[in-house]
Amino acid sequence: MTVHCGHRERCDAVPPQHSTASVSSTLPPARPGDEGLAHFVFSRAQANAGRTALVDRSRSGDARRWNYAQLTSAVSSLARSLRSAGLREGDVVALLTENSAEFVIAYHGILAAGGVVLPLDPRGTKEEWTAELTRGRAEALIAEAALWPTPPPPALGVIRIGEAGDGEIPWDRLVSTDDDSVEVPAAAGGDRPAVLMSSSGTQGLPKKVVVTHHNLAAGLAQIDEVHRLGDTDTVTCVGPLRHIYGMQMAMNPALRAGITLVIGPARFAIAEFMKWLDEDGVTVAYLVPSVVAEIAALPDPVIPRALRLVVSGGAPLPATAAAGCEKALHVPVVQGFGMTEGGCVSFTPDGAGRTGTVGVVLPGTDARFVDPATGTDTGGDRPGELWVRGPQITPGYLDDNAGLVPVRDAEGWFRTGDLAVLDPGGYLRIVGRLKSLIKYKGHQVSPAELEEILVAHPSVADALVVGQPDPVAGELPKAYVVVDPPVPLAEVTAHVAGRVAAHKRIRVIERVPEIPRSVTGKPARPPALRVLVTGGGRGLGREFTTSVVAAGGSVLAVGRDEAALASTAEAVRELPGRLEYFPADLTDPAALIDAVRAAEDAFGGIDVLVNNAGVPGPHGRMWEVEPSEWRATFDVNLLAAQQAVHTVVPAMVARGFGRVVNVVSRSGRLSWPGVSAYAVSKAALIALTANLGKELRDTGVTTVAFDPGLVDIGLTRGHLDRGEVGHAAADRVLRFLVRAQDNGQFTPLPDSITAFSRIVTGGADERSGEYVTVEELLSP
Repeated sequence: MTVHCGHRERCDAVPPQHSTASVSSTLPPARPGDEGLAHFVFSRAQANAGRTALVDRSRSGDARRWNYAQLTSAVSSLARSLRSAGLREGDVVALLTENSAEFVIAYHGILAAGGVVLPLDPRGTKEEWTAELTRGRAEALIAEAALWPTPPPPALGVIRIGEAGDGEIPWDRLVSTDDDSVEVPAAAGGDRPAVLMSSSGTQGLPKKVVVTHHNLAAGLAQIDEVHRLGDTDTVTCVGPLRHIYGMQMAMNPALRAGITLVIGPARFAIAEFMKWLDEDGVTVAYLVPSVVAEIAALPDPVIPRALRLVVSGGAPLPATAAAGCEKALHVPVVQGFGMTEGGCVSFTPDGAGRTGTVGVVLPGTDARFVDPATGTDTGGDRPGELWVRGPQITPGYLDDNAGLVPVRDAEGWFRTGDLAVLDPGGYLRIVGRLKSLIKYKGHQVSPAELEEILVAHPSVADALVVGQPDPVAGELPKAYVVVDPPVPLAEVTAHVAGRVAAHKRIRVIERVPEIPRSVTGKPARPPALRVLVTGGGRGLGREFTTSVVAAGGSVLAVGRDEAALASTAEAVRELPGRLEYFPADLTDPAALIDAVRAAEDAFGGIDVLVNNAGVPGPHGRMWEVEPSEWRATFDVNLLAAQQAVHTVVPAMVARGFGRVVNVVSRSGRLSWPGVSAYAVSKAALIALTANLGKELRDTGVTTVAFDPGLVDIGLTRGHLDRGEVGHAAADRVLRFLVRAQDNGQFTPLPDSITAFSRIVTGGADERSGEYVTVEELLSP
């Protein structure tokens, strides 16, 4: 397939229109020529022929090394081989490999042959890759054997890195490092497509961004005006080279400067990473926020002797992580701002960093700050959506018919979707995403602002804020937090409340083991909680189950009454979460094991175990009650909980995260004559929780004995509905309940549910092993 783009643009700064209030870079515009990107990048290769170009640590064993003569020969030979195989100008070649020398050679070899690079994500699936080949109309595929053993062959075949199969073309047959006299072929460039890149959004299917040779060459020249790599530099990048950050901040600038690019393995331990930074003499490290944060947390890091600068990109960098990394390594940590569609828009000038900003707008780039509500320009002194215009901006997205969907308006402006301000010194600061703004009771709340405040708390290692749908408020600001050491989540929400207006406060908070992030560090919403509730079909168990499903969680409800379980499932069918149920006698260990397996099959595991099932037990004095009735009470109220712990907790410990909630009663802390089997079983469950809490110390798994209060539901409602039965002990319980109800001593059901929800989401993790009441959980 050949992709054509009909729009031509210069790299000069575009004059601002008189009808808008735009900000233009004060730096001189960059003016590269219209040559192909590969020829542009390798223009200095012959002058550096004997210098090391690549140090590749992506494979096991010793690092592999290429000098510029060898690398140029490899790129040129691949380009010639592709042309000889029938590749035409504009044909698409898919590329599937991790960061490696092969990626660099294939990327530039395809471009030098006049082709278009379609990078595939090594973390994808064969179904996704097949769809990408079809969508991109790829004519050939270059792929690592270990990643995709049997791909469907495109028209020009499969070029195999590694062991080639039948009908496949071995990589080594096409690539030679022996000819040190060649130059990289000068394929046509300009406005012709160079790379089809996946947009980096975290929601929906990624779009295919058409990036031209001119976009990339202009972007390199623009960056070079504010961030220049010198002859003595050696760089590395931990982000994917297939992404715009790794491609345009590390790989292409290093090769154009004629310096060394060090390529690390896809996965590494931070101590190993620090070691080879030092061994390879890395001076500039292009990192992602998660690695910056790991370095900041190292107690005694090895400081690479040659390192002079750390750049963080791919996602927003928390100020605390930046400060911690600077303190650990004694070098500046700086950021820029960019995106797949717009390349690099701003960057921190060398030697002129400013905390909390993403640098200055690049040469040849204009910026506007537009109020999303009114459409008027703010001038940058207050937040507005950032609109940009410049030669690095893509002409558009690839549509299903290989055409182009423009992304710029008639005046050339591209709307980034990011909210930004400009400080008096001309430095850009990103304050949030327009699409991620939370609409709370008519107010707009920026998640980025709240996340920055959250991670400033000494116990919050990471945070993500999203909007949780609410029928009254519209959306509630919900925070996912990684807290270490455990502190009351109420303390964390109070930390935020004391620093923001009332409408910006965190309304829902959940402690999670980690915030999932992409390979470039972009955060994603943690997966929904997976909860097993025993006795989940009736009474409080049904209410607890419903509350989790209403919050978007996944529940396996277990109990003996299949009809009640089915009724609960039907009642929650329209709620956002998911409910499965499994009829089982909890006193049968084999049945409980089957239930746990059902949860693992349905959800992939269990995050929270709620031991809620209970029976009232016999009424009467101990010597008047049959021992078998006591045993039956303990079988359900105590031993079933212990069996559930025995079955569920090992997997939690192995993962390093989980919660066990044992539902108890105040009767377990008091004497309750005439109902002693129930009271003693609950006292034993409280004691079990205390012991379990100590045994779980330092495992990442917590447990509490939760007293939901005296609630007018379940066992309590059963007593009240039956009335007096002529049994002294049973009628004494009834009279106690009636007095408590008349005196307003019942706990409102919504309060019990709210307290339960807080426990399930980590609101009592710091109290592992303890007895916890509704009043304690809901107190300010």
